[in-house]
Amino acid sequence: MTSPDRAVPSGAYTGGSIRNLQKVTWDSARAQILSSVTESFAGVTAIGSNLNSVTKLALNAATDAQSGASQAQASAVAVQNTTAQNAADLVELVAVQSGQTTGGTAFSDAFSRTALGLDYTTFKTGPVADLVVIDGQVQLNRVGDRNTGDVVALSKTVTGSDDQRVSVVVGRMQEAYNAAARIVVRSATDLSTFVYAHVYRDSIHLGWGTRSGNTTVYNNWRPPVSTAVNTGDTVTIEAVGHTYKVLVNGATVAGYTDGGQGNPPQSPVGANNRSFGFGCQYYWNGLFGYFSFAMNALAAADLSSPPIVGTGWSLYRLNSTAVAQPAGEARLAANTFDTIGPAKNIAVPDLGRGQVQIEKSGWYAITAAYTLSSSITGARVGLWTAPAPGGTWSLSRVGARTADDTATKSVGSSFTVFLQQGSVVAPGYNLSRNNGFIGPESYFDGALLSY
Repeated sequence: MTSPDRAVPSGAYTGGSIRNLQKVTWDSARAQILSSVTESFAGVTAIGSNLNSVTKLALNAATDAQSGASQAQASAVAVQNTTAQNAADLVELVAVQSGQTTGGTAFSDAFSRTALGLDYTTFKTGPVADLVVIDGQVQLNRVGDRNTGDVVALSKTVTGSDDQRVSVVVGRMQEAYNAAARIVVRSATDLSTFVYAHVYRDSIHLGWGTRSGNTTVYNNWRPPVSTAVNTGDTVTIEAVGHTYKVLVNGATVAGYTDGGQGNPPQSPVGANNRSFGFGCQYYWNGLFGYFSFAMNALAAADLSSPPIVGTGWSLYRLNSTAVAQPAGEARLAANTFDTIGPAKNIAVPDLGRGQVQIEKSGWYAITAAYTLSSSITGARVGLWTAPAPGGTWSLSRVGARTADDTATKSVGSSFTVFLQQGSVVAPGYNLSRNNGFIGPESYFDGALLSY
């Protein structure tokens, strides 16, 4: 502050250091700002470090999750493949068992190769690709499908009777909720008529179909039946008479009688309609394409005994009680056999002794075998013939003897002989001591070889 005469008292502030004050004030403020900023950056660095650590942990967890998911997916696929393969083995066993029971067809195919092969005839509808075999399962090639269509594959094997059981084991699911896998039964060899089941992820359709030119037409008999179908499941059609049943893993889910209530059947039944097979579909909805289940296995069998063709017989003992047979060279004792199996163009004047009268002259393959009630050494089978019933019997053939130093409870032999029309043939034996023959492994079979 100055005096009125503008004199400056001693020690008064002159203002000449204002710039210095501003400088000091700015430096101080700048130092504080820089300090704050530095601290802020230090915090950011720490946060960045923390974020980097968290990110790494998250990425590691994501990688582990992805690896776990891949492993889980691989495990799930492995389980599905195992389940499907087990089911394929099971349907093969069922087919074989049915064939043994009826004497008819026992067919199974697990597609353990790289291509479907020449044992099938394929029928394509629409601009779709061909069937391919991938990891033991048949499906449409996923490359080359341009619009909705399907391919049906009929086995060149046919059943011996009209009554059929045809099964498929469904494989990879793909987009089976929108596209149908097909089971085909009672088909003509050219697919002109057939019965089918369409298999979706959540439903089954049963109906009849026709094919003309390059187009296959499917006609559902009834609305679809809701049922879940998964990879590894076995889906079966049983056709008996004009009645059809669809089973999933042995449980009936759908059925229909064709021609019921007085209506004529829509699909024919007979010797010309015993083919069977499967089909795969591609469905295009205008934006997306969908593929049906792949097929892991196909099996088929007769549900009834086929009609007997040719000339031959099968006689056997079913009862397990022994029938006494005296020692020596002889024909069978009375009442040894108790059952006639398949037989045609022959007569059986004496079942118990196994006497068969020939109606067609020719060369015959004949087998006789016995199960003995007690072990014996040096046994053999003989074949006896007579010119007519009541005629004189003679020993025509003898089989090889069993070992003299090793006892056995079974003996058998096969022969090829020429037999005249009207003659009679019967089995015999040679035993070193009294014994007995028991069923059901004692039998006498023969078949005409020439025509």
